[in-house]
Amino acid sequence: MINDLLKAIYAEGLFAVPLSMPNRTFNTSGMDMWGKWQLMPTSTYRGNLRDIERAGILQITLFVPIGTDDTLIDDKAKAIAAHFGTEKAHMVDGHNVLIMSSHIEPAMPDSDGKWYMTPISIEYEII
Repeated sequence: MINDLLKAIYAEGLFAVPLSMPNRTFNTSGMDMWGKWQLMPTSTYRGNLRDIERAGILQITLFVPIGTDDTLIDDKAKAIAAHFGTEKAHMVDGHNVLIMSSHIEPAMPDSDGKWYMTPISIEYEII
């Protein structure tokens, strides 16, 4: 359920960046840009004014071939982070998905030296 709710928010952004999902085959050859989807749920932790069903961090890591103009990956990372937002609520299928923060990590080459990557960390709560 969590994946579906967060994917719906991503799809609303119309980013046109194909995503590699966990435990799925994914061929990156010939791609100008692609992303890796990694969901890191944490336990629920609050019982005050509202009950938190689930909380965690979604990491979307964008990849472009080494040597690509940085502007392409930087602009797309900023657009994704802005769409998810910080302290922003998204209503998806009757669930309130609160984005606590969206943070772009520093870009770096991957371990193979073929791709330049930018991680985006999105902290969420599903109420």
